[in-house]
Amino acid sequence: MGQKNKTKKISVEKAPTSTYYKFGKIKHMSFTKRLQEYPFNKAAQIKLVSFNYEGGQIEDTVYYNPMMPKLHYAICRFPFAEIKTINYIQVDRLSDIIYNYGYIIRPEIVNLTKCYIPRNGVLFLNEDGKVFEFIEICFACKKLAYSYHDKANAEDFERPAFKVLRDFFIKNGLEYGLTKLFEGQTMGNWDDEN
Repeated sequence: MGQKNKTKKISVEKAPTSTYYKFGKIKHMSFTKRLQEYPFNKAAQIKLVSFNYEGGQIEDTVYYNPMMPKLHYAICRFPFAEIKTINYIQVDRLSDIIYNYGYIIRPEIVNLTKCYIPRNGVLFLNEDGKVFEFIEICFACKKLAYSYHDKANAEDFERPAFKVLRDFFIKNGLEYGLTKLFEGQTMGNWDDEN
């Protein structure tokens, strides 16, 4: 009598490409604690802005934005196309995105784009209405620069957070650099959050 060769069937589930990482709320820093973090603790007012910067070499005749403190950033060199002052509830949401969101499970591979053509930003103004710090944002390549951190620290802002931040900007009425660039040109597909 021959014995039947039994093979164990192993079920392997492939994760869909959209869920090969998990992103969400990883910290629960309270609004009170977030407001104690610099530059939120020094800001009398916070504004969301967009500006028309298409990259390339900046000409000598470029407009220098008198609101801005540091002229070596693109955000400092161009007039604002849109500007929106955010209220207390909106500051709560913005600081929540910045401090509490990140990867729950990190992806193994991350696509990188190197365009860095920033067209949006967050301005922190003092009691005199002067910008003392800012965050410059390129939603196209999902990179940003802080005026108050060195460049290396900007890397800790997780890439999927740009979709959450972009949605926050759009919800607050900004379009340029988010859904459109100029007449007839729209921004790329945001289905891939990574």
